[in-house]
Amino acid sequence: MKRLWSKKRWNMIFLSIFVYFIGFKCFFIYIRFLKIHNIVSLLHYALFSIPYVMDYVITITSCFFLQNMFVRFQTLNDVWNCLPADLAVVPGQWTHDRIVDVMENTRLLHSELCGLLKAFTLGYGPMLLGFFSSSFINMLLCVYFIIINDEESTSSHPTKSFWEKILPLIVHVQIVTFLLSVIVIVSFINDKRLKIISYLRLYQISNLHLDIKQQIKMFINQISAYDSDQISAFGFFYINLNLVTSILVLLISGIITLIQMKNHPVILQFNNDTKSYLGKL
Repeated sequence: MKRLWSKKRWNMIFLSIFVYFIGFKCFFIYIRFLKIHNIVSLLHYALFSIPYVMDYVITITSCFFLQNMFVRFQTLNDVWNCLPADLAVVPGQWTHDRIVDVMENTRLLHSELCGLLKAFTLGYGPMLLGFFSSSFINMLLCVYFIIINDEESTSSHPTKSFWEKILPLIVHVQIVTFLLSVIVIVSFINDKRLKIISYLRLYQISNLHLDIKQQIKMFINQISAYDSDQISAFGFFYINLNLVTSILVLLISGIITLIQMKNHPVILQFNNDTKSYLGKL
């Protein structure tokens, strides 16, 4: 378990993200300082404005669980690599019974880990769906308004105007970082989860003992059965590297569609309502 991150490393990660969150929150309140008129406004900006606590909670807890699952799947692959070549008996090291026991235990552990991933999908699926959906909508609308809005004239506070322009960039970088963190680590898990099937297909089953042959067939059937239980956002879409391409395509298509319809009465009303709402914040 050398790949398993230590408690100290996780504490450093949590502390760093917490400091970043507090700093980002203070920065946002600072650039909105002139619009804070009372304690209610301060509480609004502190609790219900960017950066959102839920984004951090979902990302950190998901990555913590998934990284531990990744290490355990990698350990199973390492154990399988320790088996003798062609699963043949090695006098004094590997007996037939020991080979069968290791194969069976590895198969059962693989099944248990896949069950944990399924439980994670059932528990975190709705939150991941909301997280990915809200992040996508946020990026879509923010980029759209940045494109259609004319560049505002520099106010009497040029420094503040500069920071207000930087804020959307920071938010977008944070969103992309959080999304990619979850997507990449899930993709690593999928690779390790299915990698062992490549080992199983290398063996010539016809030359193996009946017990070993049975274990290989059971393992292949088990992996095929769990292949449909990939980590998903409550069943709406699978979380893997293909999702990055889908998000980019939908983002570009959505922005182009909104720009083409920017003179439509409904879109104009939407733009005015949004600007009016943002002006009150």
